[in-house]
Amino acid sequence: MPQTTGSNGNKIPTETSHCEPEPQTKLIAMSPLVRDSGPSSTYALLALLCMAASATASTVVPLSVAELTDRSQQVFHGICLDSHAAAEGGEVTTHLRFVVSEHLKGPVRTDTLSVILPGGELDGTRYQISGMPGFRPGEEVVLFLTGADPSGRVWPVGLAQGGFHVRRNNQGAARVRRDYSELRFQGAARTAGIPADDLSLEELLEEIRARAHAPGANTPDANTPDSAQ
Repeated sequence: MPQTTGSNGNKIPTETSHCEPEPQTKLIAMSPLVRDSGPSSTYALLALLCMAASATASTVVPLSVAELTDRSQQVFHGICLDSHAAAEGGEVTTHLRFVVSEHLKGPVRTDTLSVILPGGELDGTRYQISGMPGFRPGEEVVLFLTGADPSGRVWPVGLAQGGFHVRRNNQGAARVRRDYSELRFQGAARTAGIPADDLSLEELLEEIRARAHAPGANTPDANTPDSAQ
């Protein structure tokens, strides 16, 4: 697999493109009820609705990069190595493994990190939570994660707001983008922080580093995945 150099000098594989048949889509729309009382806010996820058509948008509180960092239990920059879906306890989850270029916040364990996200594609059917970002093997990302819930699942903080996809041009310059197509923002048309696709990777990383290491920086409870939105 081709490689590029990460922000800390590690060699990491770059994304390769491939075409696969588009699976039948079964969408799971989640409607959040938000009680916003700061970084430790409690969010009740209600009204799970299975549909065979287009997903409705999830309504979320717009979050800046600083707020995403504060609400995250773990933040990292890396590459998705592999992904597979599984049915566990009547729910479909996606198991992802990342090679980590830089741990930006949270415990530093190894150079690889395993993540379990709700939803996924199984037996030709895609179970999708509206606004949940997806990641392909070979894709470079910056990911803001909550703590694990009792089932071991984590959530990108703010759903798609917490999943940055990295794109590099022919000269190697990297910029980040997010997909807001399945999000609706409370009280604002766009996120309170940056536009979906207008920030360099290094600017994003520098802002996260500065916030995560600032005096008095907030770290949510590791067992509280509530800051997903």
